[in-house]
Amino acid sequence: MKINLEERKMTTHVKHRMKRFREQISFRDIGGILLGSFILATGIQAILIPANVLTAGVTGIAILLNFTTGIAAGLWVLALNIPIFIFGYKYVSKRFIIYSLVTTVSLSFFLGILEPLTLHIEEMLLASLFGGVIAGVGAGVIFRFKGSSGGLDIIAVIFKRFRGYNIGQTFFMGNLLVLGLSLLVFSLEGALYSGISIFVSSKVLDSVEAGPQVGRSAMIVSDHYEDIAYAIMNNLHRGCTYLPGEGAYSGKDKKIIMVTVGKTQLPRLKEIVFQLDPGAFISVNETIEAYGEGFKSSKADF
Repeated sequence: MKINLEERKMTTHVKHRMKRFREQISFRDIGGILLGSFILATGIQAILIPANVLTAGVTGIAILLNFTTGIAAGLWVLALNIPIFIFGYKYVSKRFIIYSLVTTVSLSFFLGILEPLTLHIEEMLLASLFGGVIAGVGAGVIFRFKGSSGGLDIIAVIFKRFRGYNIGQTFFMGNLLVLGLSLLVFSLEGALYSGISIFVSSKVLDSVEAGPQVGRSAMIVSDHYEDIAYAIMNNLHRGCTYLPGEGAYSGKDKKIIMVTVGKTQLPRLKEIVFQLDPGAFISVNETIEAYGEGFKSSKADF
């Protein structure tokens, strides 16, 4: 099929005008990764290892090998991750590999220098909960600065590409493997405490990575869309966007209001909508992050 010369020229012209995205390595990110690695190492070395409790992923396997061989967990973190980096470097970005190496090396270093540190928490449940929180905060800080603990993250990318498994499935199966292996060393009770630690750390990780500014996005369908949008903009001081829609049953054209508000503003949003139109339809979803006017500046993270 022949391509018109003018079309080809236009396509080339558009390509020249397109902005190209390039991953950037920043000292701010590396500093955040180092901080996160220190916090994670503190939770592991000061709380989890003395209590014989595991954490998630390859680091959990490193702790398990520390218990069985006596070799420092930091050395096992390096030994387990380096082969994964070698095998998986071609499947992930250059920055991902660099940041993952920074995390792995710094985590191994901090685990080594913090080895004498212990908080002497003898209650297993408390150690599992508190250790999981500290480890989750550290891992969350690492992820927030675009880092990665390597290991299971790279394996998850490879499995997604070649097997079609989503990343959540790979993490779940990886953590099941960690818990299964723990049964070879610990009692069932000890493995369950490790399960509590892994669960808590994953929830804390999600919260830290997302940040405190979780908002709410609403889609509003109403015949009084202009009145509602005006009230939102003047009372909540939030911008609105009209999206075109069509009623499936009525066939009538609709204008759907899309708006993002802070979670504390949601009750006032519903009050405005239903006062102006008691028959309005509103769908509310949690928004992990929102950038733009009235929310976070894009320069804050990038």
